[in-house]
Amino acid sequence: MAKLKPKALLLLLLVFEVAFAQQVAQRLPDELSEDETHQIAKEDRPKSHVEATFRVSNARLAQALQLARDSQFRETAQNLDLYAALITYADSYARRATTERSKDRYQCLKMIEQQIFKQYQTLDSLVKELPYTYRDNGERATTTAKRVRLRAIDDLLGGGSVLKSANDTPQ
Repeated sequence: MAKLKPKALLLLLLVFEVAFAQQVAQRLPDELSEDETHQIAKEDRPKSHVEATFRVSNARLAQALQLARDSQFRETAQNLDLYAALITYADSYARRATTERSKDRYQCLKMIEQQIFKQYQTLDSLVKELPYTYRDNGERATTTAKRVRLRAIDDLLGGGSVLKSANDTPQ
């Protein structure tokens, strides 16, 4: 076995750490079922991958609404957190998987903006149905949806140069 010098070993570890950090950032939320994860992961084109992510997020939002109507608020809050994680994932995936100013990127960003616009009324009414103790989850999901949507609009219409504050990007 070859012996590595300390500098080379340190450089190699740094490369692996960066690669691992990028892989973690690209992962789907852990709370998804195996079927949902497979449904999203099997899509290899950026547009279809984002579409699949929004199909799952739509289903989770509808499930959260039904759970709220059934007074199962803890599960509703969990689904709202998962919804926010999915739209953040879709946004980061679209930006990572497409090159800047490409047709795929614009299609993905347009889809993100339109899907969030369609879901926003449902999200807003769902937050209003939550009791005060679970309202924070709803507010976080609403804030995340607004930020992701505004960021997509900014990139589509303003070339990414209109919004400049650190608060304008999703966490």
